[in-house]
Amino acid sequence: MSSRGFIRFLLGVGVLLVVGSSRWALAEKVDLSEDEFKIYHQYLDALSDKRVEKLKPAQRLPAIAKNFKLSVPKLKAVVDKGSKWASLEAMGKDAEDAIRDGVAGTPLAGRLDHVQVDVGNEHVVAYVSWTAADLDKLEEEAVLLALRVKRAAPLSADLRLWAEDPKDKEHKVFDGLITGEAAGRFKEDHLADFAKTRYLKVFQTAKIARP
Repeated sequence: MSSRGFIRFLLGVGVLLVVGSSRWALAEKVDLSEDEFKIYHQYLDALSDKRVEKLKPAQRLPAIAKNFKLSVPKLKAVVDKGSKWASLEAMGKDAEDAIRDGVAGTPLAGRLDHVQVDVGNEHVVAYVSWTAADLDKLEEEAVLLALRVKRAAPLSADLRLWAEDPKDKEHKVFDGLITGEAAGRFKEDHLADFAKTRYLKVFQTAKIARP
């Protein structure tokens, strides 16, 4: 390789490293639990309270902690977690990306369609759909998706999941709702045995409409 070609190669590698590192820097693991997100959401609301606004900056966290009946260190730990994102919307976007990445290596890989993590209020709802493949495995896929969504986005309090008929996207062959707490108790290595007999019964609603 000529010296000029080698320089171009190095420049190209440098660009890739910069782009890659920027992407990694933007992506944060959303590791807030349901309770932590609720506290953080309430904390942000409290900051806009006129009584809090009148306080000196150093007084605000202790005052809010006292009002929440939390220790200052505990509230600070939650705030430090949440403050990694410029906004709740940015946090939700990272949670959505984590859900898509979270099904890699599973039968659901490449089949997720709609993914939305609604962080508009303190009760977070994750909306996720997938394109069904083997209609005989709808129950297993629903349970697998539930536990993977909760694992990727632990702040999710409710999971609204549905499967689309591969021949008609508007037709839902599965439509279910489950709490994040329940989904978090599923064991992936028990799916084949318990998906239909136990785990599906934990869903608050679970409608199957095979064509």
